[in-house]
Amino acid sequence: MIGLGNLLMGDDGAGIHIINELWRRNLSDDVDVVDGGTAGVDLVHILSSYSKAIVIDAIMTNGNSITGIRLFSPDAFIFNKEDNGYSLHDVELTSVLSLMSALDLEIPEIKIVGIPAVDIRPRIGLSEECSRLIPETVELIVKMLQKGGANHDCL
Repeated sequence: MIGLGNLLMGDDGAGIHIINELWRRNLSDDVDVVDGGTAGVDLVHILSSYSKAIVIDAIMTNGNSITGIRLFSPDAFIFNKEDNGYSLHDVELTSVLSLMSALDLEIPEIKIVGIPAVDIRPRIGLSEECSRLIPETVELIVKMLQKGGANHDCL
């Protein structure tokens, strides 16, 4: 699992808060839990080391309100603002995946867990709305790991 986000930008840090909670859990030794921060293109190196990955980040939509946790596949992720699609605001995962493809790197099986970003502005800490979703998101991810089974190539 890799949590993405910036702890200094309010709800943008949700992925990092979730990763911190998962570190406290007794997860299988076969699962790596990584604080990806605002990795950007460095995600190429991180993701290319695994066959499966769960990416956790805050999400926003253009004009649409998101009220709960969302699961996405990379194919469902749209960055076209005219379509009011979902976007990972700091990391364009689709660009990273396109780069991996252009470099003939194996792209892992990826599941994206999106947490609604309500308040993204310079500050430390999550909004109340986002904070309430952290325990539910952690439990969802733990269940995903139990259901899918961890292996030595799981991020």
